[in-house]
Amino acid sequence: MSADILTGIVEKAKGAIVTQTDLIAAIAGAGSVAALVQVIRSWAPGQTEGMEDETVAAIGGFLLFYYGDRFHPLLVPFGFGAFLSGVGAWSSEFTEGIILMVQKKEA
Repeated sequence: MSADILTGIVEKAKGAIVTQTDLIAAIAGAGSVAALVQVIRSWAPGQTEGMEDETVAAIGGFLLFYYGDRFHPLLVPFGFGAFLSGVGAWSSEFTEGIILMVQKKEA
């Protein structure tokens, strides 16, 4: 069952960016994560209390990506961009140390 859900998410992600307009919407979604987090926190202060901004952005972006087509087709790529931005910021804490291991050492 979980494989079916993941397959559905991957298929939806494959179709999120098809046109140039979709790409622009995804970039706009990634660039407006801070505003998205503020809006989410204003509407759900109790539910987002204690959550990191990256987590709120990832959840909000995913919801827009997954359910956005019920309101407007461009919300899917917009939400996809916001989701990727939130997940990227969230995961940077874990990957930064690994990437910095290859940094040139000072003599």
